[in-house]
Amino acid sequence: MKRSTLAARLIQARNNSERKKLLAANPKLANALLARELKDHSYRVWTSDPAGARKSAAALKVLTDFSPDKEIAALARWVDGIADITSGKLESAVKNLDSASRLLSRLGLENESAQPLVAKLIALAMLGKYKAAEFTGEKALRIFGKYNDQLAAGKVEMNLSNIVSRRDQYKLAERYCLSAHRRFKKLGERSWQTMAENGLANTYAELNDFKRAEEFYAQALANARRARMHVTIAEIEASMGNLALFRGRFAEAIRMLESSREKYEKLGMPHQTAIAELEIADIYAELNLTSEAGEIYRRLIPTLRRLKMRAEEARARANFGRTLIASANVTNARAELKRAAELFERERNPTASAAVRLRLASVELSQGNYSNALSIADAAAESLDHTENLRLPLSAKWLRGEILSKMGRFDEAGKLLNAALKESRNFEQSAVTQAALNSLGVIARDMGKFGKAETLFESAIASAETARAPLHGEEFRMAFLAKSIEPYENLAQLYLQQGDLENALTAVERARSRSLLESVDAGLKRGRNDGAKELREQLNWLYSRLARADDGDGAKLQRQIRDGEKKLAAHLLRAQSSSRSRTEKLPDELDIRTLQKQLGENRALIEFIEHDGSYSVFVVTNNRVEYVSEIASEPEILKLLEGLHFQFGALRFGGAAVATFSGQLKSRADSYLEELHHALLDRIISSLDRRDLIIVPAGVLNYVPFHALFDGERYLIESHGVRYAPSAAVWAKLNSRPARAAKNALLMAFADERIPLVDDEVKELGKLLPQAKKLTGKRATFDAFQKNAANFDLVHLACHGQFRPDNPMFSSLHLADGWVTVRDLYYRRLRAQLVTLSACETGINTISAGQEILGLARGFLSAGARSLMLSLWTVNDEATTRLMKQFYSSLQRGAGVSASLRIAQRDFIERGEHPYFWSPFFVIG
Repeated sequence: MKRSTLAARLIQARNNSERKKLLAANPKLANALLARELKDHSYRVWTSDPAGARKSAAALKVLTDFSPDKEIAALARWVDGIADITSGKLESAVKNLDSASRLLSRLGLENESAQPLVAKLIALAMLGKYKAAEFTGEKALRIFGKYNDQLAAGKVEMNLSNIVSRRDQYKLAERYCLSAHRRFKKLGERSWQTMAENGLANTYAELNDFKRAEEFYAQALANARRARMHVTIAEIEASMGNLALFRGRFAEAIRMLESSREKYEKLGMPHQTAIAELEIADIYAELNLTSEAGEIYRRLIPTLRRLKMRAEEARARANFGRTLIASANVTNARAELKRAAELFERERNPTASAAVRLRLASVELSQGNYSNALSIADAAAESLDHTENLRLPLSAKWLRGEILSKMGRFDEAGKLLNAALKESRNFEQSAVTQAALNSLGVIARDMGKFGKAETLFESAIASAETARAPLHGEEFRMAFLAKSIEPYENLAQLYLQQGDLENALTAVERARSRSLLESVDAGLKRGRNDGAKELREQLNWLYSRLARADDGDGAKLQRQIRDGEKKLAAHLLRAQSSSRSRTEKLPDELDIRTLQKQLGENRALIEFIEHDGSYSVFVVTNNRVEYVSEIASEPEILKLLEGLHFQFGALRFGGAAVATFSGQLKSRADSYLEELHHALLDRIISSLDRRDLIIVPAGVLNYVPFHALFDGERYLIESHGVRYAPSAAVWAKLNSRPARAAKNALLMAFADERIPLVDDEVKELGKLLPQAKKLTGKRATFDAFQKNAANFDLVHLACHGQFRPDNPMFSSLHLADGWVTVRDLYYRRLRAQLVTLSACETGINTISAGQEILGLARGFLSAGARSLMLSLWTVNDEATTRLMKQFYSSLQRGAGVSASLRIAQRDFIERGEHPYFWSPFFVIG
């Protein structure tokens, strides 16, 4: 048997017993030459097949037991060190590689004794032991220079380049890397040349020389793919992702970083996987997905500490602090930032420490502590004067300018902000460009330079739109717009100051429910729920068990459900990350004239906006746009809503005692409805004659039953048809779809102890819709919904509904064997003219920035429903059955959706019934 064949068979053996038998059968080959074959194999494959390197180590260990040769022992330690690096055992790697170097030196192999030091540099750098790493590297370089070993010298220079880069010494890193690249190119060593090209690209990216970085990345990636260097490919993809992030190309950055993370995970490399996770969290934080980023940081920080990756732990804590600032968790933000600064100081990285101080200045700015914020930012900026990282001084300029602007020191602020704007454009720093434009716009506005302010705000919006447009996935797009929303709001307020109402409303609508509008738009492609089937099935099994669980098991199941939901949400976000950038045409801006034409003579749109805790309102009819400012404050409305819901709560459980006091209870509820009418409608309603109203709420007004507001004599629904919409543009889009008669209907009901009568509801409706498909009891399953919902013009779901304020995307409808969640609906496509959710709280939403609604309504609208009927609070079974029967009777006779609900509700009013029973339901669309 050839020595190379024996080496290959030792590596491929299933266990050590097989390896011992192979050596026993070939004793003459069990020598140092065989050990070198195994060592060389380990070196060849450790960047492409880490598991293969670990198998080489296992084979060498068996060989040392078989032969007492000291050279074999030295080579075994060497390969053990390589295997340790691929397994994340860095301290063990350092010990093994040191031992290998000493043993080889004692054998008189001086040049070879320096070879393990090359790998030792990698382990020392990852451990943050930079001084020891530099000492080791210089020692190895001297030995390789003595023996003219160009290849080994280049490897050392590569590792030294990485080490100084971690301390932000990029010019020195460039010098080391260029020298290494020249050596490898001259030797024709393609693998190491590829890694040097990646190193140079990283260095140029940090120096903001993006053109040269792109050239080297493209060259390195092509070479790595040809050579099937899987670890290096993952490294280059991560680097290219970070370059895209530096340049504000978020869709490209997400895709590359996610691809890199998946490769490291498959290769089983814990250190690199942890770094990849950190980079994913960083881009989530940059895109304003603070909850998702925070979850990764919270999980990752202990891992980085365990792996003794001090620099990465410091970076994770610094960026975790950033997400905590965004979440207004100031106390914990300060603690994380302080810990990050301490770790960076131990790393002797003053640039990174200054970056943390800039974050601390941001905390003080958010708290209105302007003098303290300026003092911290000035000190940080001073220590960045000599840094080679151009992005941090740029961020410091903007931050100092923003603080000075808040302090009213406009001249000083303007100089800094204009300098930041100019440099950010030169260096392709879109985030700073947008922020500087918005800050300068605020200064111009406050100085009465309205024309200049308008131009600056429009430029800031254009910058945000350019960065947002390629993003794939609604969650990414929604989060990014929330982060970028300030210039939109500033532009709207600027127009209002000038009395330009039409442009003000258009500006409001440019950001309002924008992501929902894009999702509703028929031209946009739907995503796919790829790879999530197993996770979804596990969740459904847990959901179905929860319904039958006792108190003891219930708490455990709730925890398992929350964990499962986090896994599913993370999986779907990763699926979006891996998608290509979107290229579809986005919806046009709202055109006021087109909106007025759609409204016609018989409808009016009432759109509320919130600014500084106060509500104002636009009123749009076919011939005018009006604006009424500061009609009510948020605390005032919250207090009235709290009182109203307290009154409604008294009727939830019914009973003879409640019936005895029904008149008194109705009078109390009416008094709150009257006060809400006075606060929200008195100043506008008289000019609207008897037009039907489209209500576009804002903030807590989403929880107000406008149709039930009482003017002292009549409820609003008695004098006006009322429907709702998340924005004027969403309403216009829904109503631009051709209306058609509902030819078929799906009626589903699942009763439980909370809503025992819903089967009766479907039976009654079945009499009105005899051709309907009826699924009740055990037939009303999640799978049945999935298979049937897309095929019907009318979908009626009577079941228990649950709004999840902790996680609104998992708000749900409860069927026989599981729950239909908002996330499930995202991957459906409905043709329904009407979806009725005859369940509790189906119309409740969390309202995020830009008045984006997060709840079941969003899911069904995104899936394609033209109209929705939903509820604002817990409904009464018996009253709901009566209302639905009346509603569908009118619908069958040809009345529209909104008109049919109005007829049913007015019937309740005429019988003198309490608003609790008839007013929870409302129509969107």
